[in-house]
Amino acid sequence: MLETIILGVIQGITEWLPVSSEGLVAATSTLLFNNDPSTSIGITLWLHIGTACSAIVVFKKKILQIIKQFVTSPKKPTNETTFLIISTIVSALIGLPILILIKEAVSTELLQNSTGIFTAIIGIFMVASGLIMRNKNITPKKNIDNINKLDALITGIAQGLSAIPGLSRSGLTTSVLLIRGTGKKDALTLSFLIAIPATIGAGLYSVLSDSITLSIENCIGLVVSFITGLITIKILLRLAEKINFGNFVFLIGLTLIFGSILLLQNF
Repeated sequence: MLETIILGVIQGITEWLPVSSEGLVAATSTLLFNNDPSTSIGITLWLHIGTACSAIVVFKKKILQIIKQFVTSPKKPTNETTFLIISTIVSALIGLPILILIKEAVSTELLQNSTGIFTAIIGIFMVASGLIMRNKNITPKKNIDNINKLDALITGIAQGLSAIPGLSRSGLTTSVLLIRGTGKKDALTLSFLIAIPATIGAGLYSVLSDSITLSIENCIGLVVSFITGLITIKILLRLAEKINFGNFVFLIGLTLIFGSILLLQNF
């Protein structure tokens, strides 16, 4: 019970920050609670459903508005609706194969017997995320109403690749949108919106692939991730113009790599 609560809190806080929630939750589950990598990934994907629900609550008015507009004029969707559709489809086409490959990889004897290797991989990808996010001070040229199909394609690719543990989903998608000239708050809003179908899909995959059991403990973890996610997303939107987490992510990645070296020496 304590394990799922702690992991739920970490997921709820880090899903919306430019830090890899998947990487941190999986690393915590593996290092602190001695779970094997396969179990850790399953728990991580499951907890994503809770944070997806928190985004639905925060953006319920916008979501209803988008659905109403699309139903009323399906042949003339807004730029925002087109962006959400394209980016979601692209991220699914890239992310699902990655999740399947990860499930197979973490089941190998090498990774099952070496927490150090698993943690090092997460650390390397977090360092990569940090480097990408460190240089993103670009003057905004677009808002949420005039983004285009190329923005959607690139953002979808970034979100799909973030299925790799250690790559920050919100960090990558937000950075891509900022680089493309979108304002910070609009970039965060779009990143959060496209996260909803992606994170729900990841959670359902963990259930359908038998990576997680629907126990009371895991359901409580889901509720915890929902509550903490709700709080975090509201705070982050208020501080959107002041936050830069590139250096923070970079340092966490280096810390995980250093810790993995110690583990490999013991192994």
